[in-house]
Amino acid sequence: MILWLYVVIAGVLASEAFLRLPLIPTITRVTATARKSGKVLTSRRISDHWKEAVLPRYSLIIGKGSVIFFLMLCFALLPVALLGFIYPGGFGAWTEELLRPLVILVLCVVSIGYVMFRIRKPAAKGAGSSAEYSATDRFLHRLALGPLAEMLHDIEKARFLKSAPEDSGRHVFVTGLARAGSTILMREIHRTGAFGSLTYADMPFVLAPNTWAQISRKGHEAGEKAERAHGDGILVDTQSPEALDEVYWRVFAGGDYIAPDGLSPHEPDADQIGGYRDLMRLVLKKTGTGRYVSKNNNNILRLPSLAAAMPKAIFLVPLRKPLDHAQSLLAQHQRFLGADAFTRDYMTWLGHHEFGATHRPFRFGSEVTGDPMTIDYWLRLWADTYAALDKAEAGAANVIFVPYEALSADPAVWRAVAERIGVPPEAAAELKPVREKPAGSHDDGLTATAEALHARLAARGFAKLGLAAR
Repeated sequence: MILWLYVVIAGVLASEAFLRLPLIPTITRVTATARKSGKVLTSRRISDHWKEAVLPRYSLIIGKGSVIFFLMLCFALLPVALLGFIYPGGFGAWTEELLRPLVILVLCVVSIGYVMFRIRKPAAKGAGSSAEYSATDRFLHRLALGPLAEMLHDIEKARFLKSAPEDSGRHVFVTGLARAGSTILMREIHRTGAFGSLTYADMPFVLAPNTWAQISRKGHEAGEKAERAHGDGILVDTQSPEALDEVYWRVFAGGDYIAPDGLSPHEPDADQIGGYRDLMRLVLKKTGTGRYVSKNNNNILRLPSLAAAMPKAIFLVPLRKPLDHAQSLLAQHQRFLGADAFTRDYMTWLGHHEFGATHRPFRFGSEVTGDPMTIDYWLRLWADTYAALDKAEAGAANVIFVPYEALSADPAVWRAVAERIGVPPEAAAELKPVREKPAGSHDDGLTATAEALHARLAARGFAKLGLAAR
């Protein structure tokens, strides 16, 4: 009896130390740097001079991180060792007991149970709430979207990629600034049945959809629909498509574009784009479809590269009137500022930094200045983002602006979009006229500049869809 009491105490102490020390972020940073240094070393596009300059720096980061991780691991296990000095049989007897398989098993069970108990914090219902996630769900999310993500993806590819359908290239990507109507547009496209997509059922193993489908009953039935945390009336269930493939880019290229102060444009290399194609093929295998549809706002950061690498694909960029768009972004920012800790982690794992407590603005050259609690801040962000998209669209025939107000109110616009992407132009189910709200305080000059840009982009979008300007 005394032995098991000590085992329980050891498990609790080690788990508490593990939770308080930054072990997972440290090893994640080391592995990411190691992966980056490997790519630099084998790249033919990087000069030897640059390799000689950067590889020692990477080696220093890897070495320092490894030492820190080892020291923290020793510190986390120190309480377990110290218990040997007060164990009735002495330190030697305690060491022998720890080597027994049954003791190791019990110690693991106690540790996992304690970790799950500790991370189970009550969350208030409402915006940004994570109350629907159990302790087990949270633990799985932390593992599957964190340190195990790359390993799980490698296992998935080894098991399923050879039998996945070939890439036809005829995919559809919906991308743009958040709150532009991209979710509704993607849902209408997915509803046609011609496209496969990641869904809520794939969480948290979004990089291993086929593996997760085999071991989980999640998503076999759609379940009850519920309004998503945005409070915008959009109802979702486990089979609803969602913007989840950004996890791939965060895991395999996050260091190239994610910084503490914002997200910058980046040019993924051929291997990264090839890996993205592999993920799409895995999703198509799971869904039994031949084309992929994605809604990923962060794809605007890599739009020129993706559009050039996938000439058969169509990139739809919803375009909303700037003042209404800015007001919607401000409202969501305010709504998610009070998100609990797990929701903040969740948004970070998915690469969603558009608004709220985890907000990091897109940085297309200049820094977005001002107070995020004002409309003008979001107007500047709108203007910078769509000015960059203006340049990206101008050089790509497969990038199309879709004016969202016209799409919502005029069935002819949806029919034109459907024909452009090659699906039957059936009546839309969720597209409804947008109700404009009275504008709050804003800079008239900034608004006029943004509206002029909107008018130019909308005209080009209608032209590419074969429609007269609305």
